[in-house]
Amino acid sequence: MAKAGLRFKDALAAGGSKRWDTDEPTEAERAAARTDVACKKSTRLVTVWAQAETRIQQQLIRQHAGPLKQAKDRKDRWLAAARRVLAEADGGGAGTS
Repeated sequence: MAKAGLRFKDALAAGGSKRWDTDEPTEAERAAARTDVACKKSTRLVTVWAQAETRIQQQLIRQHAGPLKQAKDRKDRWLAAARRVLAEADGGGAGTS
């Protein structure tokens, strides 16, 4: 972006810039959007961010495996109870699909 003469504080700032608060997109806004997409593609920014986010989430899942399993087990019990209630209310037919 900087090479194209567009300066923003970070990779997300371009999209939220006040200069684009217009009724219709201007040609300058369209050009900035094209430049932004080209920049993100050439730097593989979205791929790098997604990989980093995946690593962070996997680490957090490992760190909190116990509480996450407890929450899943609790949800499974609630769903089973809800299905039983629905089946009883429907004479045995609801909630079985």
